[in-house]
Amino acid sequence: MREAMTTALDVAGLLLVAAGAGAAAFPVMEWAALAVSGAVVLAGSWLASRQTGRKGRGV
Repeated sequence: MREAMTTALDVAGLLLVAAGAGAAAFPVMEWAALAVSGAVVLAGSWLASRQTGRKGRGV
């Protein structure tokens, strides 16, 4: 149960960081700023899979 809660909080935090990055880039890039948010989520998923040793599976 504890691991599931930690994972849920990690996912929520990552999504908030992605939303913040997209919002910061929006005035300059307009709707292309969604790519910034996607890159943040992709990078977070990639880092999580590297740390746990699970290849091909993200957060």
